[in-house]
Amino acid sequence: MNRMQDERHNPSSKIGLLTLIFVTSALFMTLRNMPMMAETGMRMVFFNTVTVFAFLIPAALVAAELATGWPQNGIYHWVGAAFGERTGFLAVWLQWIQSIFGITSILSYVAASFAYAVNPHLASDRYFIVTVILVVYWAATFANLFGTRFSGLISSVCVTSGVFLPALVLIIWGLFYLKDGFPIRLDLSMTIDNLVPSLSSTKSLVMFLSFIFGFVGIEVSANVANEVKDVRRTYPIAVFTAAITGFVFTLLGGLAIAVIMPKTEIDLISGAVQTLDRLCSLYNVSWLLPPAALLVAFGAAGQVSTWVVGPIKGLWAAGKEGNLPPFWQKANKNGIPRNLLLLQATLISVIGFSFIFVPDIDFTFLVLTDIAVLLYAIMYCLLFISAIRLRYTRPAVHRAYRVPGGNCGMWVVAGTGLLTMAACFVIGFIPYGIGTFSVAGYEVAMATAVIIMTVIPFIILKFKRPEWLRT
Repeated sequence: MNRMQDERHNPSSKIGLLTLIFVTSALFMTLRNMPMMAETGMRMVFFNTVTVFAFLIPAALVAAELATGWPQNGIYHWVGAAFGERTGFLAVWLQWIQSIFGITSILSYVAASFAYAVNPHLASDRYFIVTVILVVYWAATFANLFGTRFSGLISSVCVTSGVFLPALVLIIWGLFYLKDGFPIRLDLSMTIDNLVPSLSSTKSLVMFLSFIFGFVGIEVSANVANEVKDVRRTYPIAVFTAAITGFVFTLLGGLAIAVIMPKTEIDLISGAVQTLDRLCSLYNVSWLLPPAALLVAFGAAGQVSTWVVGPIKGLWAAGKEGNLPPFWQKANKNGIPRNLLLLQATLISVIGFSFIFVPDIDFTFLVLTDIAVLLYAIMYCLLFISAIRLRYTRPAVHRAYRVPGGNCGMWVVAGTGLLTMAACFVIGFIPYGIGTFSVAGYEVAMATAVIIMTVIPFIILKFKRPEWLRT
Protein backbone atom coordinates (compact mmCIF):
# COMPACT_ATOMS: atom_id res chain seq x y z
CA MET A 1 0.00 0.00 0.00
CA ASN A 2 1.51 3.34 -1.02
CA ARG A 3 1.85 6.48 1.07
CA MET A 4 -1.31 8.11 -0.24
CA GLN A 5 -3.38 5.05 0.64
CA ASP A 6 -1.76 4.94 4.09
CA GLU A 7 -2.77 8.55 4.76
CA ARG A 8 -6.30 7.96 3.49
CA HIS A 9 -6.73 5.18 6.04
CA ASN A 10 -4.82 6.97 8.77
CA PRO A 11 -6.52 10.33 9.48
CA SER A 12 -4.09 11.01 12.34
CA SER A 13 -1.37 11.61 9.75
CA LYS A 14 -3.25 14.65 8.43
CA ILE A 15 -3.43 18.18 9.81
CA GLY A 16 -6.56 19.41 11.56
CA LEU A 17 -8.53 22.65 11.78
CA LEU A 18 -6.44 24.43 14.43
CA THR A 19 -3.15 23.67 12.69
CA LEU A 20 -4.56 24.86 9.34
CA ILE A 21 -5.71 28.12 10.96
CA PHE A 22 -2.19 28.72 12.28
CA VAL A 23 -0.58 27.76 8.94
CA THR A 24 -2.90 30.14 7.05
CA SER A 25 -2.36 32.93 9.61
CA ALA A 26 1.42 32.49 9.44
CA LEU A 27 1.34 33.15 5.69
CA PHE A 28 0.25 36.77 6.08
CA MET A 29 -0.13 37.78 9.72
CA THR A 30 2.92 39.57 11.10
CA LEU A 31 3.89 42.55 13.23
CA ARG A 32 5.88 43.73 10.21
CA ASN A 33 2.77 45.38 8.69
CA MET A 34 1.82 47.38 11.78
CA PRO A 35 4.43 50.21 11.55
CA MET A 36 3.48 50.87 7.94
CA MET A 37 -0.15 51.18 9.01
CA ALA A 38 0.78 53.43 11.94
CA GLU A 39 2.71 55.75 9.61
CA THR A 40 -0.57 56.58 7.81
CA GLY A 41 -2.24 57.78 11.04
CA MET A 42 -6.03 57.67 11.15
CA ARG A 43 -6.05 56.96 7.43
CA MET A 44 -5.17 53.37 8.32
CA VAL A 45 -8.87 52.82 9.09
CA PHE A 46 -9.75 53.83 5.52
CA PHE A 47 -6.90 51.77 4.02
CA ASN A 48 -7.83 48.72 6.09
CA THR A 49 -11.52 48.96 5.24
CA VAL A 50 -10.75 49.15 1.52
CA THR A 51 -8.26 46.28 1.84
CA VAL A 52 -10.82 44.05 3.56
CA PHE A 53 -13.62 44.62 1.04
CA ALA A 54 -11.48 44.99 -2.09
CA PHE A 55 -9.10 42.08 -1.49
CA LEU A 56 -9.25 40.08 1.75
CA ILE A 57 -12.94 39.10 1.57
CA PRO A 58 -12.87 38.35 -2.19
CA ALA A 59 -9.68 36.28 -1.84
CA ALA A 60 -11.02 34.34 1.16
CA LEU A 61 -14.42 33.65 -0.43
CA VAL A 62 -13.00 32.61 -3.80
CA ALA A 63 -10.26 30.44 -2.27
CA ALA A 64 -12.83 28.72 -0.04
CA GLU A 65 -15.06 27.84 -3.02
CA LEU A 66 -12.22 26.65 -5.22
CA ALA A 67 -10.58 24.63 -2.42
CA THR A 68 -13.83 22.78 -1.69
CA GLY A 69 -14.52 22.16 -5.38
CA TRP A 70 -10.97 21.20 -6.35
CA PRO A 71 -9.28 20.10 -3.08
CA GLN A 72 -6.06 18.90 -4.69
CA ASN A 73 -3.17 21.35 -4.46
CA GLY A 74 -4.39 24.90 -4.75
CA ILE A 75 -3.78 27.40 -7.54
CA TYR A 76 -2.34 24.91 -10.05
CA HIS A 77 -5.48 22.78 -10.15
CA TRP A 78 -7.87 25.75 -9.87
CA VAL A 79 -6.45 27.69 -12.81
CA GLY A 80 -5.73 24.46 -14.68
CA ALA A 81 -9.38 23.40 -14.42
CA ALA A 82 -10.42 26.75 -15.88
CA PHE A 83 -7.83 27.39 -18.57
CA GLY A 84 -5.78 24.24 -18.98
CA GLU A 85 -2.57 22.77 -17.66
CA ARG A 86 -0.19 25.33 -19.21
CA THR A 87 -1.93 28.29 -17.61
CA GLY A 88 -2.22 26.40 -14.33
CA PHE A 89 1.54 25.82 -14.40
CA LEU A 90 2.11 29.53 -15.05
CA ALA A 91 -0.07 30.42 -12.03
CA VAL A 92 1.70 28.09 -9.61
CA TRP A 93 5.09 29.16 -11.00
CA LEU A 94 4.22 32.81 -10.28
CA GLN A 95 3.07 31.90 -6.77
CA TRP A 96 6.39 30.18 -6.15
CA ILE A 97 8.84 32.52 -7.88
CA GLN A 98 7.40 35.66 -6.24
CA SER A 99 8.14 34.08 -2.86
CA ILE A 100 11.82 33.86 -3.83
CA PHE A 101 11.85 37.65 -4.24
CA GLY A 102 9.39 38.56 -1.50
CA ILE A 103 10.70 36.39 1.31
CA THR A 104 13.88 38.49 1.52
CA SER A 105 11.87 41.32 3.10
CA ILE A 106 10.58 38.92 5.78
CA LEU A 107 14.12 37.72 6.45
CA SER A 108 15.36 41.30 6.80
CA TYR A 109 12.60 41.84 9.36
CA VAL A 110 13.82 38.78 11.28
CA ALA A 111 17.33 40.27 11.26
CA ALA A 112 16.12 43.70 12.45
CA SER A 113 14.07 42.18 15.29
CA PHE A 114 16.92 39.92 16.35
CA ALA A 115 19.28 42.91 16.33
CA TYR A 116 17.11 44.64 18.94
CA ALA A 117 17.67 41.67 21.24
CA VAL A 118 21.45 41.84 20.79
CA ASN A 119 22.57 45.25 19.54
CA PRO A 120 20.24 47.60 17.59
CA HIS A 121 23.18 48.94 15.56
CA LEU A 122 23.51 45.52 13.92
CA ALA A 123 20.26 46.16 12.04
CA SER A 124 22.23 48.21 9.49
CA ASP A 125 25.19 45.82 9.30
CA ARG A 126 24.95 43.98 5.95
CA TYR A 127 27.11 41.09 7.16
CA PHE A 128 24.80 40.57 10.12
CA ILE A 129 21.74 40.74 7.84
CA VAL A 130 23.19 38.22 5.37
CA THR A 131 24.18 35.86 8.20
CA VAL A 132 20.67 35.94 9.66
CA ILE A 133 19.10 35.43 6.21
CA LEU A 134 21.20 32.33 5.54
CA VAL A 135 20.95 30.79 9.01
CA VAL A 136 17.20 31.31 9.38
CA TYR A 137 16.31 30.18 5.87
CA TRP A 138 18.43 27.04 5.88
CA ALA A 139 17.20 26.15 9.38
CA ALA A 140 13.60 26.55 8.16
CA THR A 141 14.40 24.45 5.09
CA PHE A 142 15.84 21.56 7.09
CA ALA A 143 12.95 21.74 9.58
CA ASN A 144 10.43 21.41 6.74
CA LEU A 145 12.12 18.26 5.48
CA PHE A 146 10.47 16.44 8.40
CA GLY A 147 7.00 16.78 6.87
CA THR A 148 3.91 18.97 6.74
CA ARG A 149 2.70 18.07 10.22
CA PHE A 150 6.02 19.11 11.71
CA SER A 151 6.10 22.38 9.73
CA GLY A 152 2.49 22.96 10.82
CA LEU A 153 3.59 22.55 14.43
CA ILE A 154 6.36 25.12 13.84
CA SER A 155 3.82 27.56 12.38
CA SER A 156 1.46 27.04 15.32
CA VAL A 157 4.14 27.61 17.96
CA CYS A 158 5.73 30.57 16.16
CA VAL A 159 2.45 32.36 15.39
CA THR A 160 1.20 31.89 18.96
CA SER A 161 4.38 32.95 20.76
CA GLY A 162 5.90 35.30 18.20
CA VAL A 163 2.89 37.04 16.66
CA PHE A 164 -0.30 36.70 18.71
CA LEU A 165 1.41 37.12 22.09
CA PRO A 166 3.56 40.20 21.21
CA ALA A 167 0.62 41.77 19.33
CA LEU A 168 -1.68 41.21 22.30
CA VAL A 169 0.95 42.67 24.68
CA LEU A 170 1.37 45.68 22.39
CA ILE A 171 -2.39 46.31 22.19
CA ILE A 172 -3.05 45.88 25.93
CA TRP A 173 0.03 47.88 26.88
CA GLY A 174 -1.18 50.61 24.52
CA LEU A 175 -4.45 50.78 26.48
CA PHE A 176 -2.49 51.19 29.74
CA TYR A 177 -0.43 53.89 28.01
CA LEU A 178 -3.67 55.80 27.34
CA LYS A 179 -5.01 55.15 30.85
CA ASP A 180 -1.81 56.46 32.46
CA GLY A 181 -2.07 59.78 30.64
CA PHE A 182 1.00 59.63 28.42
CA PRO A 183 0.91 61.89 25.32
CA ILE A 184 -1.14 60.61 22.38
CA ARG A 185 0.94 60.82 19.18
CA LEU A 186 -1.96 59.96 16.86
CA ASP A 187 -3.90 62.86 15.33
CA LEU A 188 -7.50 61.96 16.23
CA SER A 189 -9.17 64.91 14.46
CA MET A 190 -12.21 63.75 12.49
CA THR A 191 -11.55 65.74 9.33
CA ILE A 192 -11.68 64.48 5.74
CA ASP A 193 -7.99 65.22 5.19
CA ASN A 194 -7.04 63.27 8.30
CA LEU A 195 -9.27 60.28 7.55
CA VAL A 196 -9.21 59.91 3.75
CA PRO A 197 -5.99 59.81 1.67
CA SER A 198 -5.67 61.76 -1.56
CA LEU A 199 -5.86 59.44 -4.55
CA SER A 200 -3.79 61.93 -6.56
CA SER A 201 -0.86 61.37 -4.22
CA THR A 202 1.80 58.88 -5.31
CA LYS A 203 2.53 58.07 -1.68
CA SER A 204 -1.15 57.24 -1.04
CA LEU A 205 -1.22 54.85 -3.99
CA VAL A 206 1.96 53.12 -2.84
CA MET A 207 0.59 52.88 0.71
CA PHE A 208 -2.61 51.32 -0.66
CA LEU A 209 -0.45 48.75 -2.44
CA SER A 210 1.45 48.07 0.80
CA PHE A 211 -1.79 47.49 2.71
CA ILE A 212 -3.12 45.07 0.07
CA PHE A 213 0.09 43.07 -0.09
CA GLY A 214 0.29 42.98 3.68
CA PHE A 215 -2.50 40.38 3.48
CA VAL A 216 -1.49 38.30 0.46
CA GLY A 217 -0.84 34.59 0.78
CA ILE A 218 -4.15 33.51 2.26
CA GLU A 219 -4.64 31.06 -0.64
CA VAL A 220 -1.24 29.34 -0.26
CA SER A 221 -2.41 27.00 2.50
CA ALA A 222 -4.60 25.28 -0.13
CA ASN A 223 -1.37 23.74 -1.46
CA VAL A 224 -1.53 21.28 1.45
CA ALA A 225 -5.22 20.53 0.92
CA ASN A 226 -4.50 16.84 0.31
CA GLU A 227 -3.08 16.63 3.83
CA VAL A 228 -6.03 18.26 5.63
CA LYS A 229 -8.69 16.30 7.49
CA ASP A 230 -12.14 16.78 5.92
CA VAL A 231 -10.84 19.60 3.70
CA ARG A 232 -14.26 20.61 2.33
CA ARG A 233 -15.42 21.51 5.84
CA THR A 234 -12.09 22.49 7.41
CA TYR A 235 -10.64 24.83 4.78
CA PRO A 236 -13.46 27.46 4.67
CA ILE A 237 -13.54 27.68 8.47
CA ALA A 238 -9.74 28.00 8.66
CA VAL A 239 -9.41 30.64 5.95
CA PHE A 240 -12.21 32.84 7.32
CA THR A 241 -10.95 32.54 10.90
CA ALA A 242 -7.41 33.45 9.85
CA ALA A 243 -8.63 36.41 7.76
CA ILE A 244 -10.74 37.91 10.55
CA THR A 245 -8.10 37.34 13.24
CA GLY A 246 -5.31 38.77 11.10
CA PHE A 247 -7.31 41.88 10.24
CA VAL A 248 -8.32 42.64 13.85
CA PHE A 249 -4.86 42.10 15.35
CA THR A 250 -3.05 44.03 12.62
CA LEU A 251 -5.37 47.05 12.77
CA LEU A 252 -5.34 47.28 16.58
CA GLY A 253 -1.56 46.83 16.62
CA GLY A 254 -1.14 49.59 14.05
CA LEU A 255 -3.32 51.94 16.13
CA ALA A 256 -1.27 51.13 19.26
CA ILE A 257 1.99 52.04 17.50
CA ALA A 258 0.46 55.25 16.10
CA VAL A 259 -0.71 56.29 19.59
CA ILE A 260 2.70 55.70 21.22
CA MET A 261 5.26 56.64 18.53
CA PRO A 262 5.62 60.04 16.82
CA LYS A 263 4.91 59.61 13.12
CA THR A 264 8.31 60.93 12.07
CA GLU A 265 10.15 58.43 14.28
CA ILE A 266 8.42 55.22 13.20
CA ASP A 267 10.80 52.69 11.66
CA LEU A 268 8.86 50.96 8.86
CA ILE A 269 10.80 47.69 9.32
CA SER A 270 11.20 47.30 13.09
CA GLY A 271 8.53 49.73 14.31
CA ALA A 272 6.73 47.15 16.46
CA VAL A 273 9.88 46.29 18.43
CA GLN A 274 10.76 49.99 18.49
CA THR A 275 7.40 50.69 20.16
CA LEU A 276 7.95 47.94 22.70
CA ASP A 277 11.35 49.54 23.39
CA ARG A 278 9.66 52.89 24.07
CA LEU A 279 7.13 51.26 26.41
CA CYS A 280 9.85 49.37 28.28
CA SER A 281 11.71 52.65 28.86
CA LEU A 282 8.59 54.51 30.02
CA TYR A 283 7.65 51.78 32.50
CA ASN A 284 11.25 51.07 33.61
CA VAL A 285 11.26 47.45 32.47
CA SER A 286 14.07 47.62 29.89
CA TRP A 287 15.06 44.05 30.78
CA LEU A 288 11.87 42.94 29.00
CA LEU A 289 12.95 44.18 25.55
CA PRO A 290 15.49 41.46 24.57
CA PRO A 291 13.09 38.54 25.18
CA ALA A 292 10.26 40.48 23.49
CA ALA A 293 12.45 41.16 20.43
CA LEU A 294 13.47 37.51 20.33
CA LEU A 295 9.81 36.45 20.34
CA VAL A 296 9.03 38.83 17.47
CA ALA A 297 12.00 37.47 15.51
CA PHE A 298 10.82 33.93 16.33
CA GLY A 299 7.36 34.74 14.98
CA ALA A 300 8.79 36.13 11.73
CA ALA A 301 11.01 33.05 11.40
CA GLY A 302 7.85 30.95 11.67
CA GLN A 303 6.37 32.91 8.78
CA VAL A 304 9.52 32.16 6.78
CA SER A 305 9.11 28.47 7.61
CA THR A 306 5.53 28.48 6.33
CA TRP A 307 6.52 30.21 3.08
CA VAL A 308 9.38 27.73 2.61
CA VAL A 309 7.05 24.78 2.04
CA GLY A 310 3.74 26.42 1.02
CA PRO A 311 4.33 27.50 -2.60
CA ILE A 312 6.79 24.66 -3.27
CA LYS A 313 4.02 22.12 -2.60
CA GLY A 314 1.96 23.62 -5.41
CA LEU A 315 4.89 23.60 -7.84
CA TRP A 316 5.64 20.00 -6.86
CA ALA A 317 2.03 19.00 -7.58
CA ALA A 318 2.37 20.50 -11.07
CA GLY A 319 5.71 18.73 -11.52
CA LYS A 320 4.25 15.33 -10.66
CA GLU A 321 1.82 15.72 -13.54
CA GLY A 322 4.72 15.77 -15.97
CA ASN A 323 5.60 19.46 -16.00
CA LEU A 324 9.02 19.11 -14.36
CA PRO A 325 11.85 16.60 -14.96
CA PRO A 326 11.81 13.53 -12.67
CA PHE A 327 14.74 14.85 -10.63
CA TRP A 328 12.59 17.78 -9.40
CA GLN A 329 9.64 15.49 -8.64
CA LYS A 330 11.51 13.41 -6.05
CA ALA A 331 10.33 13.50 -2.44
CA ASN A 332 11.76 12.17 0.80
CA LYS A 333 10.08 9.64 3.06
CA ASN A 334 8.04 12.43 4.70
CA GLY A 335 6.42 13.44 1.42
CA ILE A 336 8.47 16.64 1.03
CA PRO A 337 9.94 17.62 -2.38
CA ARG A 338 13.52 17.60 -1.14
CA ASN A 339 15.27 18.61 -4.37
CA LEU A 340 12.93 21.54 -5.05
CA LEU A 341 13.29 22.66 -1.44
CA LEU A 342 17.09 22.65 -1.68
CA LEU A 343 16.97 24.49 -5.01
CA GLN A 344 14.80 27.13 -3.40
CA ALA A 345 17.21 27.53 -0.48
CA THR A 346 20.13 27.85 -2.90
CA LEU A 347 18.39 30.66 -4.82
CA ILE A 348 17.65 32.51 -1.59
CA SER A 349 21.31 32.08 -0.56
CA VAL A 350 22.51 33.62 -3.83
CA ILE A 351 20.21 36.61 -3.28
CA GLY A 352 21.36 36.82 0.34
CA PHE A 353 25.05 36.83 -0.55
CA SER A 354 24.44 39.57 -3.13
CA PHE A 355 23.56 42.01 -0.32
CA ILE A 356 27.21 42.06 0.67
CA PHE A 357 28.15 43.58 -2.68
CA VAL A 358 25.21 45.83 -3.69
CA PRO A 359 25.84 49.56 -3.00
CA ASP A 360 22.36 50.26 -1.57
CA ILE A 361 20.84 47.38 0.40
CA ASP A 362 17.55 49.22 1.14
CA PHE A 363 17.02 49.91 -2.56
CA THR A 364 17.74 46.28 -3.38
CA PHE A 365 15.08 45.13 -0.90
CA LEU A 366 12.65 47.62 -2.49
CA VAL A 367 13.28 46.27 -6.00
CA LEU A 368 12.92 42.63 -4.93
CA THR A 369 9.68 43.41 -3.08
CA ASP A 370 8.27 45.30 -6.08
CA ILE A 371 9.04 42.41 -8.43
CA ALA A 372 7.23 40.06 -6.03
CA VAL A 373 4.22 42.42 -5.98
CA LEU A 374 3.96 42.51 -9.79
CA LEU A 375 4.28 38.73 -10.18
CA TYR A 376 1.78 38.01 -7.40
CA ALA A 377 -0.71 40.48 -8.91
CA ILE A 378 -0.69 38.49 -12.16
CA MET A 379 -1.30 35.26 -10.25
CA TYR A 380 -4.24 36.74 -8.35
CA CYS A 381 -5.76 37.99 -11.61
CA LEU A 382 -5.61 34.41 -12.92
CA LEU A 383 -7.19 33.19 -9.66
CA PHE A 384 -10.19 35.52 -9.82
CA ILE A 385 -10.76 35.02 -13.57
CA SER A 386 -10.65 31.23 -13.06
CA ALA A 387 -13.26 31.37 -10.30
CA ILE A 388 -15.67 33.20 -12.63
CA ARG A 389 -14.99 30.90 -15.59
CA LEU A 390 -15.45 27.70 -13.57
CA ARG A 391 -18.96 28.80 -12.55
CA TYR A 392 -19.90 28.49 -16.23
CA THR A 393 -17.65 25.70 -17.54
CA ARG A 394 -17.83 23.36 -14.50
CA PRO A 395 -21.20 24.10 -12.84
CA ALA A 396 -21.80 20.45 -11.92
CA VAL A 397 -18.67 20.17 -9.75
CA HIS A 398 -19.76 19.96 -6.13
CA ARG A 399 -18.52 22.83 -3.99
CA ALA A 400 -19.11 22.36 -0.27
CA TYR A 401 -18.83 26.15 0.01
CA ARG A 402 -20.03 28.54 -2.69
CA VAL A 403 -19.62 32.30 -2.93
CA PRO A 404 -23.14 33.55 -2.11
CA GLY A 405 -25.39 35.23 -4.68
CA GLY A 406 -25.10 32.72 -7.50
CA ASN A 407 -23.16 33.63 -10.64
CA CYS A 408 -23.93 37.31 -10.10
CA GLY A 409 -22.42 37.11 -6.62
CA MET A 410 -19.30 35.49 -8.06
CA TRP A 411 -18.97 38.27 -10.63
CA VAL A 412 -19.21 40.91 -7.89
CA VAL A 413 -16.80 39.20 -5.49
CA ALA A 414 -14.20 37.91 -7.95
CA GLY A 415 -14.62 40.97 -10.17
CA THR A 416 -13.79 43.24 -7.22
CA GLY A 417 -10.68 41.22 -6.45
CA LEU A 418 -9.69 41.23 -10.14
CA LEU A 419 -10.01 45.01 -10.47
CA THR A 420 -8.03 45.47 -7.25
CA MET A 421 -5.18 43.28 -8.48
CA ALA A 422 -5.15 44.97 -11.89
CA ALA A 423 -4.83 48.33 -10.10
CA CYS A 424 -2.04 46.93 -7.92
CA PHE A 425 -0.16 45.76 -11.00
CA VAL A 426 -0.27 49.28 -12.46
CA ILE A 427 0.68 50.91 -9.15
CA GLY A 428 3.58 48.46 -8.86
CA PHE A 429 5.33 50.28 -11.69
CA ILE A 430 5.20 53.62 -9.86
CA PRO A 431 8.75 54.35 -8.70
CA TYR A 432 8.59 55.50 -5.08
CA GLY A 433 11.59 55.77 -2.79
CA ILE A 434 14.13 55.00 -5.52
CA GLY A 435 16.39 57.95 -4.70
CA THR A 436 18.51 59.12 -7.63
CA PHE A 437 17.75 56.03 -9.72
CA SER A 438 16.28 56.82 -13.16
CA VAL A 439 12.48 56.51 -13.25
CA ALA A 440 12.55 55.14 -16.79
CA GLY A 441 15.34 52.75 -15.84
CA TYR A 442 13.34 51.52 -12.86
CA GLU A 443 10.22 50.88 -14.95
CA VAL A 444 12.22 49.08 -17.65
CA ALA A 445 13.89 46.92 -14.98
CA MET A 446 10.51 45.98 -13.50
CA ALA A 447 9.00 45.17 -16.89
CA THR A 448 12.04 43.11 -17.90
CA ALA A 449 11.92 41.10 -14.66
CA VAL A 450 8.19 40.41 -15.08
CA ILE A 451 8.58 39.31 -18.71
CA ILE A 452 11.50 37.00 -17.92
CA MET A 453 9.77 35.40 -14.95
CA THR A 454 6.54 34.78 -16.87
CA VAL A 455 8.36 33.35 -19.91
CA ILE A 456 10.46 30.82 -17.95
CA PRO A 457 7.57 28.37 -17.24
CA PHE A 458 6.69 28.25 -20.95
CA ILE A 459 10.32 27.51 -21.78
CA ILE A 460 10.20 24.62 -19.30
CA LEU A 461 7.01 23.32 -20.92
CA LYS A 462 8.62 23.67 -24.37
CA PHE A 463 11.13 20.97 -23.37
CA LYS A 464 8.51 18.79 -21.67
CA ARG A 465 8.92 15.07 -22.35
CA PRO A 466 6.40 12.19 -21.99
CA GLU A 467 8.78 10.37 -19.63
CA TRP A 468 8.44 13.25 -17.14
CA LEU A 469 4.96 11.99 -16.25
CA ARG A 470 5.04 9.84 -13.13
CA THR A 471 3.25 6.51 -13.22
